[in-house]
Amino acid sequence: MSQVFGADGRPAYLITRKDQLGTPLSLSGVLPESRAILFQGAPGMGKTTELNRVEDLAELHGWTTIRVTASENIPLEHHLTTAFRKKLEDLQDRFGKRRVRGLSKTVRDLTESGRNTRWGWEARLGGGPVPVEFVGKREKDTTAHDKLGTTLNDFADELGRIAGHENEPILLLIDKIDAASEHDQAGVNDLAIHLEEMDRPVWLVVAGGTKSTSSLMHASRRMSGIATTITNQFSLRELEPLPDADLAMSLTAPLDAAEIPYEHDGIDVLVRAANGNPSQLRKFALAAVAIRDPERGITVAAAEAATVRVWTDSEHSYQSKWNQPETTHAQKDLLARVAAQGTNGLYMPPETRPDLPDEWQQVDRARQELVARGMLREHDGQLVTIPDKGFRDWVNTHLDQTPAPARGPEAGRPAANLAPVHLAGDRAAVNRVFGASGQLVEQIDRKDKNGRPISLEQALPIGTTVLFTGPPGIGTSHELTRTKALADREGWISIRFSASRRESVESRIIRAVQNELDTFKRRYPADQVKELKEILNRMAVRTKNSMNTAQLRAGLAPGPKIGVHRAWEGVTKDSVGRTLSELGEQLGKMAGPRREPILLMVDNLDAASDTDLVALTGLSATLHENRKPAFLIAAGGNQMESRLLSASGGRSGTETELKLDVRELVPMNADEMRTALVRPLSKAGIRCEPGAVDKLVEGAQGHPSRLRTLAGAALELVQPGQNTITTEIAVTAASRLNTRSQSLYAAAWANCSNHEMALLAKTAAHGTHGVPIPSRTDSPDRWDLDNASKTLISRGLLTRTDFRIHVTDPGFQDWVQTRLGTSTALSGIAAPVRPQAQLTTNGGRTVDHRPALGAKQDVQQNR
Repeated sequence: MSQVFGADGRPAYLITRKDQLGTPLSLSGVLPESRAILFQGAPGMGKTTELNRVEDLAELHGWTTIRVTASENIPLEHHLTTAFRKKLEDLQDRFGKRRVRGLSKTVRDLTESGRNTRWGWEARLGGGPVPVEFVGKREKDTTAHDKLGTTLNDFADELGRIAGHENEPILLLIDKIDAASEHDQAGVNDLAIHLEEMDRPVWLVVAGGTKSTSSLMHASRRMSGIATTITNQFSLRELEPLPDADLAMSLTAPLDAAEIPYEHDGIDVLVRAANGNPSQLRKFALAAVAIRDPERGITVAAAEAATVRVWTDSEHSYQSKWNQPETTHAQKDLLARVAAQGTNGLYMPPETRPDLPDEWQQVDRARQELVARGMLREHDGQLVTIPDKGFRDWVNTHLDQTPAPARGPEAGRPAANLAPVHLAGDRAAVNRVFGASGQLVEQIDRKDKNGRPISLEQALPIGTTVLFTGPPGIGTSHELTRTKALADREGWISIRFSASRRESVESRIIRAVQNELDTFKRRYPADQVKELKEILNRMAVRTKNSMNTAQLRAGLAPGPKIGVHRAWEGVTKDSVGRTLSELGEQLGKMAGPRREPILLMVDNLDAASDTDLVALTGLSATLHENRKPAFLIAAGGNQMESRLLSASGGRSGTETELKLDVRELVPMNADEMRTALVRPLSKAGIRCEPGAVDKLVEGAQGHPSRLRTLAGAALELVQPGQNTITTEIAVTAASRLNTRSQSLYAAAWANCSNHEMALLAKTAAHGTHGVPIPSRTDSPDRWDLDNASKTLISRGLLTRTDFRIHVTDPGFQDWVQTRLGTSTALSGIAAPVRPQAQLTTNGGRTVDHRPALGAKQDVQQNR
């Protein structure tokens, strides 16, 4: 019976998923430019089906796939090892045993920690004719510590090596990423960035629930996902409820193929009951086929009976969901209120009024969790419904409540997607104008809030440690790119790496310096390079263990002997261990005589642990004391200076001698933004109307990465031969970008604390005028709100200008206002405003397509 509609997860009729703007989401025979794709959606929306489609597509085109399902209790490396072993023969047949040998070793090393080895000596006294013999042993730890272990990036490098040889794509598929541990999610983030940068035919396709984006944001520690983070790592594709027309076709096409008759009204009954959920539709369809009329097939009566059967059989499932510990009291209260509204749905702004202290955030979080679990569905950001009629009726029956009568058509019916805008589709043009070189926008000489130059090529460092700080998308990483370009021009050695949640800063530095050893060998004496290698090899060692044994044996040779022994372990602390400070001292010793700077550059410092920061502050102190031309240059968020000061103060945290040259990047002014926009367009022969320039500059809010995103979106709407970005195109591009950013807005909101949500609500209600910084108010919780403001500024959700703050992204401001039902006011919190127009039926979030990046570019450089 199930063969009529195909297998579960592999339907007989495949629907090409599209976003609200009509852009295809499902992968096709032409793989996307982005090397990392994230499918997310509520339960039953077809995420696993999309991965199955990718597998079938790969088999059709002769591509290789390696698929795993993430879990919290088993590391991702173990899943990859198991999946690789299953695919080993296929890989060997396709690429040859010799080419796969290196990949096999890398996979083996993913889960092996290495073998500990010892070297020792033994002395014997007595024996022979003497009936007593004394034996003494001493063993030393000789384990090789220069091997740092294998990472997911090493695995990706090997995949890229074998795939690039014949240019045959390899696709790494990971399902249920939201179930993975935070450690594994951080690894997937790093892997996505690495694949993008190495520019090999290897794709990462990930699927997970609606909380995937927010959990990946949190795990990455790369600040806010709105401006740069997740969109620089993944092409985000949100799977929304399907329109009725698509669901109907997925039924009628297989029924026609199986020659099973049906009434169109009967099909409509099944489709309406499914309410956009393809998984639920399958249950109804199977039941309908089982009880169909022998002659007329699926009639209206058969369809209605099938839906009742499925809902009745699901009552135990409804009860289980209700009884789950995850279904909190707040969630049950909200479900009860929504169910009581029947088909009308519940208008949420009155339920989450910001003037309800310590209550509205709890209701909002219940809403978020229920939407993620598929028990609620959002429409237009304000209305919520229970999408499963069977569950809605069960809740009302369980609570003995009568639903309100219908006040009109059923709210929240999935509608057809909008007709797609005909894009020019020339993404190469976007790259040529904005992203094909080492910079994403026209390079502007940045200045701090006091008008002083930011870049090192314009202002020499004060001291030996420089810290670029600023919110996401402001260009801190780009300053490292400019510094590296300066070093390359001057012939200096520059060593760049990024901090990671998955690996210590020490390990990252060891890898980065080892990659530059050939450069050191060409420039410095052999004895200095040898000492450098020795430090690197021993940096990971903090103790050397020795094992001692004293044994006494009794008995006549050659007969048996009986012995007793005593063994003890000796620990010699720091006898062979080396530290970052010693590495810094050695680099300074090498750079000093030649007066040629050596630069250690660390990006994404926000991801560093407190232990990492302690090590870095020790390195900074050493460089400062030595006063040699060895420099530490770092880039991170607004709170990095405070974190570094805390790390340098030791356990007491009361005194610090950390010397930092802090260079804070602030939003670019309007003139700088216009220059950054107009110059590259003019060089490419593209005209931009004054109104369009104003619209794009206003939408970018001083952030170069958002300007590039907006301008790229506008450029894609320019038809061939026109070469003009009109004001209408700029408005359309901004609107489309905001629509596609809904998932990112929701994810950023989900990661906010109660105080952060309260401050965002208040600030958004005041529009572009903003509000005073919390420390200047007399609110009883002003210091909690002050801490919240610092966090939100570091994530790029708020921007501070003098002593006022406002929401950075106009689209996010509108999203918050819509969610809470507030209208912009000059003072206080505006009361919820119920919209006068009828609510549309096509709510929800959609995909965020990232504009194309140039090959082998640092995809994080404009953070």
